Amino acid sequence: KGGHLILIIVSMAEGSDINRVSEEDCSLEEEAYHDAPEFASEVDNRYLSEDATVKEGKVELTEEQIKELKTHAGLQKDKGNEYFRNGEYSDAIVSYSEALKLFPPSCEDEIAACHANRAACYMKMDQHQDVIDDCTKALEVNPQYLKALLRRAHSYEATEKYEEALQDYKKVLELDPSQTAARNASMYLPEKIQQQHEILKQEMFGKLKELGDAVLKPFGLSTQNFQFQQDPNTGGYSVNFKR
Repeated sequence: KGGHLILIIVSMAEGSDINRVSEEDCSLEEEAYHDAPEFASEVDNRYLSEDATVKEGKVELTEEQIKELKTHAGLQKDKGNEYFRNGEYSDAIVSYSEALKLFPPSCEDEIAACHANRAACYMKMDQHQDVIDDCTKALEVNPQYLKALLRRAHSYEATEKYEEALQDYKKVLELDPSQTAARNASMYLPEKIQQQHEILKQEMFGKLKELGDAVLKPFGLSTQNFQFQQDPNTGGYSVNFKR
């Protein structure tokens, strides 16, 4: 692991997920090493080496050290991909998380991919809130990340957050109109959203009725003395009093 570099984990990073395992080979491009000659982060990836310098609480690494961090991160991501292919999703989650601790902030594509890959693991385990969280992190880095949008939309739908799911599916169709699942969801979700609104409306009226009965009881009245009629044109309600 490089005799000159001893990595000490100072703070934990956030997350990762499985993108397209078959297509992402996790290889590191040489050109990327020259994009970030200095690594200094207060939030994530605080790793110290024996010859690293620290200024005002920030870790500064040389270009060679950054390259080595990327190499170690890529190996962890590779392990995660292999675990995922073998159906070992918990182990894959650990590996993607380790990769996220190592990738410097400049490696946006790799960071987004690890979050999306880890989300795929959580999806296999039906941990939909974790899927949503990881995909959201991936989309913060790359708002047009199709796989992350699809996975988050699926988990939104699985947790009955239909409006959020529809919004993501519409974004998917903007990016790729050929996505059949997103197109189908965009057709049936509006009805589910309407049904959900009706249920919430009925629940609200039920609670208002209970409150109204409690207030009117001392006067010998109840909500039964008031008749609500809905206007079919406007959807609004009128109230008539009856004894």
